[in-house]
Amino acid sequence: MKKILFILLVVVFASCIRKEPYEVAIDRYLQEHLKDPDSYQNVELGKPKKITPMTIALTEILKRVAAGEFPYDSIGSKLEEAKAFFKSQGTSPYDTIGWEVRHKYRAKNSFGAMNLEEVTYIFDKSQKEILRVESKNEY
Repeated sequence: MKKILFILLVVVFASCIRKEPYEVAIDRYLQEHLKDPDSYQNVELGKPKKITPMTIALTEILKRVAAGEFPYDSIGSKLEEAKAFFKSQGTSPYDTIGWEVRHKYRAKNSFGAMNLEEVTYIFDKSQKEILRVESKNEY
């Protein structure tokens, strides 16, 4: 009985430490790009969020509204136009085309000072490859 309980605990523990593909890709990216990878401290790692043609369209429309190109009350009609465009091109407006993950962490820079970084990783559909990294920090 004790052996069964021990084996069950080992299986449960082992399943808890298995990393998701996006976490493995982020770890690899940080090892390759941080000045001092040993100084890395995770502050917050978000969950993957879908990227679809419509999420890209919404982001672009909101940027253009903020720039004053469109009035705020036209967002709904602009989204409908984007949806119709995607359908006319044979693209499903809500198909997953990638993923994004937000990450906040601390790490040492070239001078040895700890910096707080906020980045968004853009992944492929499989969440195994980082296609782009967008920094929220302004230098």
